[in-house]
Amino acid sequence: MGTKRVGLARTQALVENLKRSLTMGGATFTDVAIKRKVVDLDGATKAVTAAESGTTFTFDGTACTVTLPTCEVGLEYWFLVDTTAAADAVITTQSADKLYGSLVRTVDGLSATFSNSGTQVDTTTGTNDNTLTMNGTTKGGIIGSAIHVIGMKDNAWYVTGTVIGSGTQVTCFS
Repeated sequence: MGTKRVGLARTQALVENLKRSLTMGGATFTDVAIKRKVVDLDGATKAVTAAESGTTFTFDGTACTVTLPTCEVGLEYWFLVDTTAAADAVITTQSADKLYGSLVRTVDGLSATFSNSGTQVDTTTGTNDNTLTMNGTTKGGIIGSAIHVIGMKDNAWYVTGTVIGSGTQVTCFS
């Protein structure tokens, strides 16, 4: 190499033009804080976008209908109830998409007793189900309810979670 001096502007230009991919291999990170984006569902409707994948949405007790985007593999959303529903909290798909999976439904204050009327598994095979509704009572929606939705293939959303309700529980899928 020579002894040619390179000015600051030229050095910056060279650094800017470098390829910016970084292969991490088996690297381990410590003391890294990653925080999800959290969006309060405070409107009557919310059309979720693919760009919002990874976002946690919170139902705040008011009526809100959330419409998922067209299902794509890998899209993922969390829905949390942070205030017991006073009106319907709804998650729905595009018309061609369906929901597949199961939710644990339980009654608030169940304590340590397990009973058929207190804790149930609500399953959907997607045949006709593209809507999940929580109403704050019989369909769940008490604070602490949580729904996880993942795009598993075209037209097929995987749904799992726990919904907490009161009274005699009924399915939240339709």
